[in-house]
Amino acid sequence: MFDTKTKSSTPEPGSVRPDFLVAAAPLRRLPGRNWTKADVLFFRLDGEGVAVKDYGPRPFLVRQTIGRLLTRREAAAYRAAAGLDGLPRFLGRLGPSMLALEWIEGKTLADLRGEALDDGIFDRIGEILKSLHARGIAAGDLHHRDVLVGPGRSVHLVDLATALVLGRRPGYLRRAVFARLAAQDLVSLARMRARWTGRDEAEAIAAVGKEAAAWYARGRRLRRIWDRLRGRRASGAR
Repeated sequence: MFDTKTKSSTPEPGSVRPDFLVAAAPLRRLPGRNWTKADVLFFRLDGEGVAVKDYGPRPFLVRQTIGRLLTRREAAAYRAAAGLDGLPRFLGRLGPSMLALEWIEGKTLADLRGEALDDGIFDRIGEILKSLHARGIAAGDLHHRDVLVGPGRSVHLVDLATALVLGRRPGYLRRAVFARLAAQDLVSLARMRARWTGRDEAEAIAAVGKEAAAWYARGRRLRRIWDRLRGRRASGAR
């Protein structure tokens, strides 16, 4: 689809040439929600849609720390997930804090706030998570802005920046962290399902399992303490 020659020292099949982007004007830009989040730029190259996550506009320190770390983690997660359904195709890193993905048309669950959705959408998210976990990938921080619902109720997960890849020879600690994050993925799914289908959230979380529900409850208590320290109201549903 795209020219596989890049300015990177390690070009990847299907990657986007950085000089293509320099010459092309983005069709749309989605600014990061805060100073730690990447901007997302949307291009049409060779008739194909490309979404570019770019930490370039962020402050220097953010680019060189969070930007590099999350870009590296996300690239590693997409490489590990290659071929799985329900994810955009990875089109390569364009620099230390920029990567390109297939542009998926759709609305996030955040855009569908207030709408009643059927269980099928959340069953599909569950299938995607199951395939990721089987491949040794935990999304880790799944929320409603990461889920795209497209035409025909197609579903994609579009953000693996905080994902953990288990790896070929994980130690005990890495396996424990992976299990914790995989369980958190299921709690996040249960919360989203409850919110958009009208179910009771506490019951939905409890159905995931006692240990996952207990971890979630502890996390919520810590979040409330942190919010009070910052002078903010308690965080609402994500």
